[in-house]
Amino acid sequence: WPPLAVPIPDLPIPTTLTVLLVTSSVVLQMGVRSARRGDERGLVRWLTITVALGVAFLALQGYDYSRLTFGIHDGIYPSLFYVMTGLHMAHVVGGVVFLSLVLAQARSGELSLDRHEPIEAAAIYWHFVDIVWIALFTVFYVMAQH
Repeated sequence: WPPLAVPIPDLPIPTTLTVLLVTSSVVLQMGVRSARRGDERGLVRWLTITVALGVAFLALQGYDYSRLTFGIHDGIYPSLFYVMTGLHMAHVVGGVVFLSLVLAQARSGELSLDRHEPIEAAAIYWHFVDIVWIALFTVFYVMAQH
């Protein structure tokens, strides 16, 4: 896996993508911790950084797509690659939107020590998206190296 005729993507950009997402999960968890402590400024700071890391992930993945030398119709590996990473990218977009909405709530003072469920829910979603990326990175990039 994959078939020998398929050019395999290089690891540096996908590895950077992985670092961005893992870092964003750590940073987001710091935001959750701030929310649990009632630290609204900390929550806004950590959420802002998380959203920025998510946007950076999307931009870099878009750039990585532009460099690929295979298309979706070039076989089973490229088809699965584009479908799975494309679906993941859509979920990252959804996560960035979700986190941005929570950030807007945090900035407007709607979140507090007593009401911080939105950040908890966003964090669960974001961590799931992160775990899915680690699986995709392992299968489509690391295990694919010949």
